[in-house]
Amino acid sequence: MIEAALYPLVLLMAVPGLAFLPAILLAWWVRRRWSGFGPGRKLFAVTGLAMWFLYAPYETYMYFWMRTVVVPIRVDLLLVAPLLYAATLVLAAACLWPARTPTPQPD
Repeated sequence: MIEAALYPLVLLMAVPGLAFLPAILLAWWVRRRWSGFGPGRKLFAVTGLAMWFLYAPYETYMYFWMRTVVVPIRVDLLLVAPLLYAATLVLAAACLWPARTPTPQPD
């Protein structure tokens, strides 16, 4: 069960350049929906995108680090994986949730 949940990160560990793919796709999706975001959604969107765009070079660094040690144990993924999954879910919810239209105020 846990293996299935961590499979996307295992794939990103094997090919670290793929970590930019979700970051770019999420950025494209957020960009298309940006005008309907309120201030709170914009904060969540920027934070989630920053996490993905910071994770991609970090994973690339860890990929090359793992080649220099005998038995690499990635304990960092216990923290990184849930944060990335949560950021992705929040970004998806922000993009899928309908934008709130302002109610017209009577004059």
